[in-house]
Amino acid sequence: MSRPHLVCGRARFAVGGALALFASLSLAPIAAPAQSSKPTIVLVHGAWADASSWNPVIAQLQNAGFKVAAPPNTLRGLAPDAAVIATFVKAIPGPVVLVGHSYGGAVISVASPSDPNVTALVYVDAFVPDAGDSCLSLLAGGPPPPADLFVPIPFATATGGDADLYFNTKYYGAVFASDEPPAIASLMAATQRPLTNTALTDKAPATEGWKTLPSWYVVGDADLVIPPKAQLFMATRANAHISHAPGGGHPSMLSHPDVTVAAIIAAASATMK
Repeated sequence: MSRPHLVCGRARFAVGGALALFASLSLAPIAAPAQSSKPTIVLVHGAWADASSWNPVIAQLQNAGFKVAAPPNTLRGLAPDAAVIATFVKAIPGPVVLVGHSYGGAVISVASPSDPNVTALVYVDAFVPDAGDSCLSLLAGGPPPPADLFVPIPFATATGGDADLYFNTKYYGAVFASDEPPAIASLMAATQRPLTNTALTDKAPATEGWKTLPSWYVVGDADLVIPPKAQLFMATRANAHISHAPGGGHPSMLSHPDVTVAAIIAAASATMK
């Protein structure tokens, strides 16, 4: 009867020892490898999409020999979302090119000043806010959207209330994914991740990464979410290198991944040491 007890005891010791070893490794500083000639590319998705919206871009970048990461954007608010991305980037040894789509552009603008390893920013159909701008204020000059463009799901917070805003599926294919095949747009609508109302109205702080870092901007010429005129205004204000996705809708990196990849490789090449 004592032998099973001894075996269980050894098993517990083995598991406990493994956990202790893991804890010691996780707390130890990560040694940076030798400097690579290529930076890591970190792709930050926007609202009403997810990291899979980068898949065509990821495939091309990996084929070109780049390390790529596409972490989830929490879509809770500009400051907390930027903090999550900044923390993720800090854990990457070596230089990073930070890329943002749509609302992800606002997130990388706020996250990048606290990450000294970020060497360049790339915006794809994205918001590039200045101090005091919100995503909604940057759209103020465009045509008014339908009143039911979003489907709000209210929830309580510690300081009051907020709402998750889902893109109404009856508009998703026609507006958000306007240049995607209907079957793909339908899948994207079903798997979309909502943005909080707070995130849409949060104002950017005074410090923005594009003010000190070189930047590139891809304009979707047929974008129905962020009008191309607004994109060009933000890109010009940021002194970004501008390229165009002809006929590209809002997620132009899906329909024209080669344009986005070219901008990212240009950013990486220009900042390699």
